[in-house]
Amino acid sequence: MKTIEVHINLDPINDGAVISADRLVKKEEGALVIGTNGKTKVINEDEAVDILDELSGTVQGEVLGKTPYLVIINGEKVIRIGCRQYFIGSAVIVKNTRDGIGMLAGEDFEKAKKEFVSRLITLVGDGQEFSAFELA
Repeated sequence: MKTIEVHINLDPINDGAVISADRLVKKEEGALVIGTNGKTKVINEDEAVDILDELSGTVQGEVLGKTPYLVIINGEKVIRIGCRQYFIGSAVIVKNTRDGIGMLAGEDFEKAKKEFVSRLITLVGDGQEFSAFELA
């Protein structure tokens, strides 16, 4: 079955879309998945909720500076070096709102990515260099 069928025949009574809403998502809205290697992808709200459910026992979150963006990570992937903590892996970035967790939209994706990347540092171990997200 198709997700959407659009018929526009200049007939206001019958024109429009027949939509299977359970398979339709809003393109400009979702959460940002970003790796400490700089790779990114946008996921829809349902995918974000599934990830948060999977992480429920190990989830750790942190607001990105003075922004409304919340970085959600797997707390089991946090490493301690001295008195600082770092995360290596993929994180989910959502928006922290008055009503709880919200999705990113429009320019939020680029702004959130920029904030995340600004907190990346380089760690060295066993002759390898890799990026890590520095936790506050």
